[in-house]
Amino acid sequence: MTNTVHLESPAKVNLRLEILKKREDGYHEIKTLFQKINLQDTLHFSLKKEKGISIASDHPDLPTGKGNLVHKAIQSILKISGYQGGVHVEIEKRIPLGAGLGGGSSNAATTLKALYQLLNLNLSTKKLMEMGLEIGADVPFFLLNGAAIGSGVGEHLKKIELPVLWYVLIYPNFEVSTRWAYQNFVLTNQRIHFSLHRFVKAPEGISHILFNHLEEAVSRKYPQIGVMKKIMISAGAAGALMTGSGPTVFGLFEDDKSTTGAYEKIKKMVARRGWIVFKAHSIA
Repeated sequence: MTNTVHLESPAKVNLRLEILKKREDGYHEIKTLFQKINLQDTLHFSLKKEKGISIASDHPDLPTGKGNLVHKAIQSILKISGYQGGVHVEIEKRIPLGAGLGGGSSNAATTLKALYQLLNLNLSTKKLMEMGLEIGADVPFFLLNGAAIGSGVGEHLKKIELPVLWYVLIYPNFEVSTRWAYQNFVLTNQRIHFSLHRFVKAPEGISHILFNHLEEAVSRKYPQIGVMKKIMISAGAAGALMTGSGPTVFGLFEDDKSTTGAYEKIKKMVARRGWIVFKAHSIA
């Protein structure tokens, strides 16, 4: 049994996020289109002989105790594994905190994968996904390869083939609480009848499906969302959208060359604001 493993933990974008209704359990029924991107954290896992969970990170604001989803994922695995020792994790953070990019959920899913390997566990993907759902609604998606349509609270996943997509992302250096975003979203009786499959064959088609129900609520408090979208379009994006509960905004671009040019242009445009700009592409 090996004692260490090092895994990449990717961010995600929501190319579409519809909120359908509020459920009796307090959560919201959604329909979303997830895609992973190559903006990634790196997690280093080590098994220890002595009991206990320890987490270290190069990000000063990342919780390293029980509030971290990595801690919860380790507890979940240790509970069923029979392993009598402990686990140490070092997290190299590149995905911003509270950014709508799924960093915490991705880290939790990566932890389940890592301990599955380290402890040679005989668990099905279905079981891992059930464990992931107990940690967070987005965790099961990060246990799948590729893109997916999510429904329910995001846990019912259907894999979908998407073309390679190129992104520039702006993170405005503040966090938005997912709970706050959903609490401030105003649910209407409007229903959106929409076939995703019609538009997902080529990048230009993807720009027609970009939509996020939470964007209006978040934009009311944070007008920076609208500013970032305008910057993206002015730099040549085929479309721009806030991802998840925000505040990160992404722009969709045609290829590596146009993405690189826009990335350099946008970095100069937002430098004085202290915003952080990323260049990324989708990963399978």
